[in-house]
Amino acid sequence: MGRENKKDVVAALHREQIMKAAEKLFSEKGYIQTTIDDISKASEYSRRTIYAYYENKDDILHHIIEKGLQTLKVDIENAVNRDDDFVGKYKAICMAMSKYQREYPHSVYNVNSANSANFDFSGISDTVKNILLLGTEINTVLASFIETGKKNGIVRKDIVPMLTVYVLWSSITSLLTLTDTQGQFICNQFSISENEFLDYGFKQLINSILEVRI
Repeated sequence: MGRENKKDVVAALHREQIMKAAEKLFSEKGYIQTTIDDISKASEYSRRTIYAYYENKDDILHHIIEKGLQTLKVDIENAVNRDDDFVGKYKAICMAMSKYQREYPHSVYNVNSANSANFDFSGISDTVKNILLLGTEINTVLASFIETGKKNGIVRKDIVPMLTVYVLWSSITSLLTLTDTQGQFICNQFSISENEFLDYGFKQLINSILEVRI
């Protein structure tokens, strides 16, 4: 490994350690309450070192969001390309979204808002641009999945794929949030597990666009 490559590997390792410390603090204290001094102490890197890799706290958050969306994109692509029927692929997409929300709760840019269409890119960082582009790419993959369902007679002919992506993403996100905040109460009330509650919710959502309900 050449000197420059080794330097890049070391820098990537330092950036990752700083991000991990920041993520943990954001979860424990909240983003607003967390300071660079907190991140410095938790990561065991000096403020000077942190600022060598990140412009500020917002920049750290943006890189966390970018990483989350990169992971989500891969997981959704794997879901739609798996050897399964339409409903099986949909369930895998729901699991990917559930994993994303669980592992990246501070990804305030979701794929509903992270759309690059007609967006003025002047004055924003390359990381934020990539967040917007990743959101658009994820939406496109999901819209193509729904369009394929229409062509195969599985999804209703009146369904508009991209509009449906926004609605389903928002609905799934809300369902996951409800499970996090009130899941125990709801599940105790109906004597079901959280997985059973989520499966019920996911089923109701997909039935809203299918030609034949499952």
